[in-house]
Amino acid sequence: MRFGHFVLAIATVLFVTLFASGSFALSWRTACGVDPGSIKREGGSYVFRTSNNYCRGGIFNQRAQLNTGNIPVSSTANYVFESNISMNSGSKEDFIFFQVHDGRIGCAPPLSLRWTSVNRLRFDSDYTRGQGMAGCVENRALRGAQYRGPSLKRNGTSYSFQVKLTFDGDGGFDVNVMLDGRSAMSGKYSPSDNPSFVASSRYYMSHGVYSKSIFKYEMKSKNLRAYRGR
Repeated sequence: MRFGHFVLAIATVLFVTLFASGSFALSWRTACGVDPGSIKREGGSYVFRTSNNYCRGGIFNQRAQLNTGNIPVSSTANYVFESNISMNSGSKEDFIFFQVHDGRIGCAPPLSLRWTSVNRLRFDSDYTRGQGMAGCVENRALRGAQYRGPSLKRNGTSYSFQVKLTFDGDGGFDVNVMLDGRSAMSGKYSPSDNPSFVASSRYYMSHGVYSKSIFKYEMKSKNLRAYRGR
């Protein structure tokens, strides 16, 4: 990573100290650094714009993302991600805007929420043998989840997203995606009992725009929160 990107990553670490109603918020920080101006705060919103990918590994070339702090794999708590999200782009490029990651290099993480080229949502999920892209095996249980929401627009229309996660303490979790107050997708991530796969040692959430190809966009994320519930 170049020095300027390192400085930008450090400068955008955000410490959130909100404690209310028995829940607490997770902190956010820039993932790996971004091009200057690619992640900004404007009023109550984060604004994400096109950036090169400065994280190592994988096959995606564009990334402007924030990561939370770690969630213990042994956690039995409920966690929630929520934001009002609007995308402006003339491109049909697929992109990922939310993840539950474990820090693996290559392969899809335990959960990715993808905005597809036909403007629907899809889960991505892999198991990994820790061999980069050569060790990926699709988790068909999550990838087969059905989307029940509307066709999404890339013209600045704002959508209220809430992702509810219920961790079971054994590395698995249930996920329910709420779109404008209605359940749009749900599923369960269960770790494989195959010893050839690498077991997750931590989880964290990621939010932003992550894509295989570089494309022009502006995504706004208003009232962004990630927190552990009671």
